[in-house]
Amino acid sequence: MRKALITLLAVVTFHGSFAQIENQSYSELFKEAKLNIANHKEKEAIPQLEALYKRDEQNANVAYLLGLCYIKSYTKINQAIKLLESAKEDYSKFYDRTSVTERGVSEYVYYYLVIGYSLKGDCKQTIATLNEFYKIYSYEDEWFLIDGQKWHRDCGKHKWEDKDSIASSRDSLLVGQEKDIIQADDVAAKNGESDTYAPAEQITLSAQTPTKVSVEENSVYRNQYRDRLKRVGEAGGPEVMTRGVTYTAATALYGVQVGAYIKPRFSTDFKNIKNVEVYIDNNGVFRYVIGRFAYRTQAEKLLQYVKEEGYQDAFIVDIQSSGNYEEEVVRVNNESIKREIVGKIDFRVQIGAFKEEVPDEIMRIYLQLDDIKENIQGELTIFTMGSFTNYDIARAFCDNIKENAVKDAFVVAYNQNRKIGIEEANLYLQKAREKEAEKTRLEQEQTRKKKKR
Repeated sequence: MRKALITLLAVVTFHGSFAQIENQSYSELFKEAKLNIANHKEKEAIPQLEALYKRDEQNANVAYLLGLCYIKSYTKINQAIKLLESAKEDYSKFYDRTSVTERGVSEYVYYYLVIGYSLKGDCKQTIATLNEFYKIYSYEDEWFLIDGQKWHRDCGKHKWEDKDSIASSRDSLLVGQEKDIIQADDVAAKNGESDTYAPAEQITLSAQTPTKVSVEENSVYRNQYRDRLKRVGEAGGPEVMTRGVTYTAATALYGVQVGAYIKPRFSTDFKNIKNVEVYIDNNGVFRYVIGRFAYRTQAEKLLQYVKEEGYQDAFIVDIQSSGNYEEEVVRVNNESIKREIVGKIDFRVQIGAFKEEVPDEIMRIYLQLDDIKENIQGELTIFTMGSFTNYDIARAFCDNIKENAVKDAFVVAYNQNRKIGIEEANLYLQKAREKEAEKTRLEQEQTRKKKKR
């Protein structure tokens, strides 16, 4: 009996160790695949992801990453579409790009599906998926929407080499030049990767993120947003979404720090001053800075004005050299750090956007339709039509435009002339209606009490 128990214990121990080895192998393979994707080595990542997918075909995240690699490698497009179609059912707003156990997928699954359908020439599905992307996208990076529109407009312009691969003309493809959506972990960040333009002979399928600089043009590059919220501090602390910032200026870059806090504040909380950028350092301190100047004298002049507005503790910092300003905060607890929705919501229909030269298709639209408004946001010029306080009315107006003129038009929301997400806008309006209904109920209750007296 004792011998049997020892044998059983040995078997259990062996199987436990074997399972642990298998899990470790899966984890390492997954990390290696992500690192290859971050370094634009999709062809090297494909066999790794295929092995992972073979082990667990129910893992939507692996299916998403494998489909992404097929798309970016111009191979197995049909298979890529099947993988991405299946994966999008597990789209998660709180996608964690770093977790080996993550089984949901990023919102960018729709973006890559748009590219896949466009490459295949399925224009009906291209526009349908683009419309889905409009509805769920966070709207933090306008370029992915613009690039999606371009893929729709280029649908059917690509030649098939065989039944499941594509030979494409590089002149016909609309190629983005930014760092990959899926990034490596901190290892890749330390390698100094940024969203600079790739050489002309390279092909990547994502869009350029516009950057803002005060003086040193092209001296600051913002990497793609992290596809997750990460908690700061102890349990119950704030969750933040960040993006890395790479500084390439040969000299110092000076800014004015107006505050530093353990608990985050919205940049709009700083009254009488604008253009407040928010960073988080390695100690979890949120730092609020205005300006980015090549000359200290420029920062000194700004400091004078900032102090006149009541910020007596403000001081000049070198944002490039200190190491405290390399992670820019984008969202806190799934709300944009730069805005707090106040007042009215304005729904419009966006029909096009461009950075410098107006694309031919947008110029034709501009000459055909009346009442087009231009809105400048950073380096982008955005064309919109209409102005509505109700989303459903704006959507009906958008449907009419799509049927008659611009098939890839979509509804956008503005608050105080700043673009916000549709979901956030509708949630804000819903809460406002609930608050108004509660106010009316209380007033009616007070009226009834007065009548009883």
